[in-house]
Amino acid sequence: MSTFVAVVLVLFSSIGSATAQIGDRIKRAMGDVAGELQVCSVYFRIEWSCLRPQEPALARTYGEMFDKVAESAITSFRRVGVWDEVYAAQASLYTEAMMKAMRGDCTNIAVLRRRYSKFCQRLSGDPDLRLKEWITCVRARRRTCGGPGLP
Repeated sequence: MSTFVAVVLVLFSSIGSATAQIGDRIKRAMGDVAGELQVCSVYFRIEWSCLRPQEPALARTYGEMFDKVAESAITSFRRVGVWDEVYAAQASLYTEAMMKAMRGDCTNIAVLRRRYSKFCQRLSGDPDLRLKEWITCVRARRRTCGGPGLP
């Protein structure tokens, strides 16, 4: 969420109290994107784990995506005041839920792929675009903005 987030934060912090409500909306949107990044990081980690025995090269790609997306999620959560311990606890719950959806068996990974693959690929490629979408949704006072949802 590099440049876009930095510009948005600087703009809204420098304008003053009249924009406090807008700043809260931006913060909420950032938190929502951070949550989606976390869900996707867990998905990528499970893909890595399932592919590692038979497809090590492809598994490495998912491992790299996991690292990149998890770092973005952690950084984003820190910006909105979420502690690393909370992130870790939530990641554990997401992992448990996704594994349950697969019935604990990697042969059922298609369940997760169908739900997360396209969305997570897109999000990992351009989280700033997703933040813009969330800002639009929050301004429209919508509670959700598409996406796969929580596990």
